[in-house]
Amino acid sequence: MVSMASIVGMVVSLLICLVLPLGGLLWLVTRREGGVRKYPKVGRAFAAGMVAFVLSQVLTRIPLMTWLSTQDAPWAQWLVSGPVASFSAGLFEETGRLLVMLWLLRRFHRWVDGISFGLGHGGIEAILLVGLTQLSSLAIALLINTGQTAALGQLPAGTRDQVVTALTDTSPLQFYLVGVERIAAIGLHVGLSVLILWGIVAGRRAFAWLIAVLIHGVFNLVAVLLVSSGLPNATLLTEGALLVMTIVLWAVFVLRCRPRFPVDIQPAPAR
Repeated sequence: MVSMASIVGMVVSLLICLVLPLGGLLWLVTRREGGVRKYPKVGRAFAAGMVAFVLSQVLTRIPLMTWLSTQDAPWAQWLVSGPVASFSAGLFEETGRLLVMLWLLRRFHRWVDGISFGLGHGGIEAILLVGLTQLSSLAIALLINTGQTAALGQLPAGTRDQVVTALTDTSPLQFYLVGVERIAAIGLHVGLSVLILWGIVAGRRAFAWLIAVLIHGVFNLVAVLLVSSGLPNATLLTEGALLVMTIVLWAVFVLRCRPRFPVDIQPAPAR
């Protein structure tokens, strides 16, 4: 049997993947001031953020890393190693973030556009990489608890047993920590989106891109090193460290840089 605490943890993590980005967008869209929308057309940046993740990860880096993992050459194994993969994720995603902003957000340089872009980028990542997994795990857990494991018959026997064992033996805390990790990850994506957009506004694109790649890479590297450290409660330490890093990014930069952004959508260039 899968414990009720584990099932609740799956539900909580799934809701975080959905509610945090979509709820954030809804809040921005429905904000009003003086009877009019405070942030008009903010959904454009959210959609652009989704596009950036799909282009930089789903259509490019993930297929590339999958192919490299099948190669026996030392250089290929080096490229998929934890430390290198940590920074390649930052390289691909921050490059995609910058290019999509230059492409789709030419007139949308408000601070709130950076926030919305990050919610879209981090939100679609959370849904595709974590939310769908949690939904699948939840469905299988319900099958296990209702004695309907025969419905898993399409899976190879060994795989089926591994899945069942993983869900029944995993500590409920691990399922909750998945949600904590997504809070940190979405917060990171919002922060890095604001950083890249600041670089565009301030005319310091290369500098902002480089700092974003480094921050993103270090964020991933900390996770890789802590998870593989063998320390007691390594997962708990990892998620705590990532959450602290995200909070620091927000406190040091995201919240303090807001006055440097234009308040309104920029006018279309004269033709």
